[in-house]
Amino acid sequence: MTEPVSNDSASLKVFIKEIHKNYEIWYAKTCRLNYRIWYSLQLISLLSGFLTSIFIAYQDKDSWTETTRLISVLIPLFGSLAGTLILQFKIFETWKLREEGRISFQNLVNYSNSQLLKCKSQDDFQKLFEEITLKTNEIENEQSNKFFALYGSNFIASFALDKK
Repeated sequence: MTEPVSNDSASLKVFIKEIHKNYEIWYAKTCRLNYRIWYSLQLISLLSGFLTSIFIAYQDKDSWTETTRLISVLIPLFGSLAGTLILQFKIFETWKLREEGRISFQNLVNYSNSQLLKCKSQDDFQKLFEEITLKTNEIENEQSNKFFALYGSNFIASFALDKK
């Protein structure tokens, strides 16, 4: 009787490691990427106005050329573009959503490992496997629903056609 329990325990450990590797780590990487994008675009957006002011303040009539004029237009353009990307692609909200997913999967892996220690019979292992599978599906469905609710079908732009 101990041999099947041992195999069940090993199989469940592999399953929990797969959840960690395939879900928790993916969410962690995606979360970090979204944070880096959000932080970089925020920094560009904030610094562009500041840098434009300093750049123009140090220009005089002799140094005001086509190149300086172009630079004074491009710097705020990049800042506006960065701000628009942050808002349009909802980068902060996506970062938050993926962080919630990472935390959920981290909690699931921790919970699963602790419950694994309590398993004594094949039924216990089977119930834990089913519970882990169910919770994995719940987290994925929740993430999916929130992601598509966040972006919707009119993700980039929607145009109302005027019917007369």
